[in-house]
Formats: sequence, structure tokens, C-alpha cells
Amino acid sequence: MCEDFFKNKELKTDFLTGLYTRDVIVDYAKHLLGQSSNFSLALIDIDNFKNVNDNYGHTVGDHVISFMADKLKESFGERGVVGRFGGDEFMVVIPEIIDYDAVWSLLREVHKAVDGISPPKIANLYLTCTFGLSRCPTDAKDYDSLFELTDKALYRGKIKGRNCFIIYLESKHKNIQLHSADDTTISSMQMHTQIFRFLTSAPHIADGIKDLLLFLGSNLMIDHIGIQTRDGLYFSQIHSLSSSQNFKSIKDSFFLDNVSPSMGIYNINDINHLADIGQKNVMTECREQGIKSSLYAAIRFNDEFFGCVRADSTSTARIWQYKDMDLLITAANAIGMSLHYQNKTLKDL
Repeated sequence: MCEDFFKNKELKTDFLTGLYTRDVIVDYAKHLLGQSSNFSLALIDIDNFKNVNDNYGHTVGDHVISFMADKLKESFGERGVVGRFGGDEFMVVIPEIIDYDAVWSLLREVHKAVDGISPPKIANLYLTCTFGLSRCPTDAKDYDSLFELTDKALYRGKIKGRNCFIIYLESKHKNIQLHSADDTTISSMQMHTQIFRFLTSAPHIADGIKDLLLFLGSNLMIDHIGIQTRDGLYFSQIHSLSSSQNFKSIKDSFFLDNVSPSMGIYNINDINHLADIGQKNVMTECREQGIKSSLYAAIRFNDEFFGCVRADSTSTARIWQYKDMDLLITAANAIGMSLHYQNKTLKDL
């Protein structure tokens, strides 16, 4: 079927990457639909690409897109046709492969090939991607429906923390609502309001903190969230889907000592990188608890420091998004304010 579409045709390619353009790759998917062929449709985003343009400039940004395009084309090889869908997003049509295990193995292989790669001559820039995929006819039998389900899978990967691949499953992803930029802004405003509501409406501050952490853990898909102090771990909330249940206080003070004085936050996307900065003992502690990445947000008010809201990911290394950091910082500050005005410490609770 691939040969039928591409044979004797002069098809447009993207000037930057050399990949087929959006029109071509979409037409190819529709061609397969017209032939009643089995295939999978994938969307792939370069994670946090805006930061690349902001920090390195658009020339480097173009280089990154071209570099990733080459890597994706090389990794899929003859198994998938890669096109540039737009910006930093790619669409891949994978003929004939729709068995779940086969698709999973392919995506795992390609994801591993592009996980943490660095473009030549650009120091300290490590790239990752998020993949979303749906299958025809398993999930849908027309292009618009198939694309929507693929987009839902990609969106699920983004809100999960990026740097992962998601294969659409109706039982898990059917009710995902895709949000516009305006919807996202409204949702963020509602989340901030809800943070303060938990702490101001509960009869006791301990109840408010517990409910707040449960709310954040569920909405942000955080495997474990709690409050870490030098004395211990308080108010642990473990997500039902967490691959680990063994959370305890991190004895080493490394995280607490490295919280940014200005932003009040410290995060590490991949615990394995702790070894690179001479913190093997901390890495070992985290590994014993099944932790792949962590974020610490300081609970403070003026000069008072109470501890940190601690968030852990266990299923995969997680790239902490700005919107998630913002909510966790807000929650930590709100807890600090509540403790201050009620003249309490965490031990009092």
C-alpha cells in the first residue's frame, strides 16, 4: 500500500527537515483508509521546545527540529513514514502494525532512541519527546476520529509529565477532554482558587493539608506527594496507580538544602543524574523507594521555613512542567501562610 501511494509521485517535502509535509502525510493516512488497510497513526512532540527557542535562539531551534527529524526517520526506518506536521510536531503513519504488543515494542524502541539525545555542538541540551498513538480500525475507522484519539493519547502523555509514549485505549482515555489555551488558563485559575479553599474551609489545618495534597496528587498525576522536613515525612498521599508504595523520609538533606532561595523550588527530572553531581547516596535512597524523579517546593512565610512539599514520580522520569511547578509552589506558600497565622509547626499537627 505504501508503494501504491508514493509510486511515480512528486510529493512535497519540508524545506527544513526533508520530511514529507503535513498535507502529504495526512493524505497518505487517508489513502490507507480508502484501501481499508490496517495502520497506526502517531503524533510526536519535542518536549519543552519553546524553552529551546527562548534560551538558545531560533537558529538552534531549527537545528533541533532537523536533528530530531533525522533521528525519528532513522529509528522508524521502513516501519513508518515520518512527516513534519508543524512546528516541533511530527506525524508518523505505521502501515500494518496494529497489534498492541507490537506497537508498544516499536514505540519503546523509538522512544529509547531519542530519549535524552543531544544535538552535535550544543552543550547541555538534552532532548526528549512525547508520543501519542491510535490504531485503525481498532480505535476508529475515519481520519478525523483517528486523529482526535491520537491527539488525546499525546495530550495524556503531556499531562503525565512528558518524555513517554501513550497508546490510546478506550477504557483509559475515552473521557479525556482536549483543552484550548483559554481553557487551560481558566483551569489554572480554578486550581489556584481551590488550593486556598482547601486550607481556609477545613475545620482543622491538618485536614485541609491532607485534602489539598490528595487533590494535587490526583489532578497532576503525582505518584506520591507529602511534606518533607529534616525530621520526617508528613501527610503522605500515594496515587492508586503508583508503581511503588514504599515512601519514607529522605534522610539526606540534599534536597532541602538546594531549594532555590528565589523560586522556592528544587526539582530533578531523572534521579540517575544525581550520580553526575556527586550525590550517589541520595540516588540510592530514592531508588530504594522506587523514585524516578522528584520535586521539592519550600513551605515558608517570610523568614520562617517549615519544610517542603515533596512530589515523586515512580513510573518514569518526569519533566516537571511550569504549570505543575506553579501549582506546587502556590500550595507550599499557602501552607506556610496557614501555619504562620495559626502559630503552628508541622509537629503540632
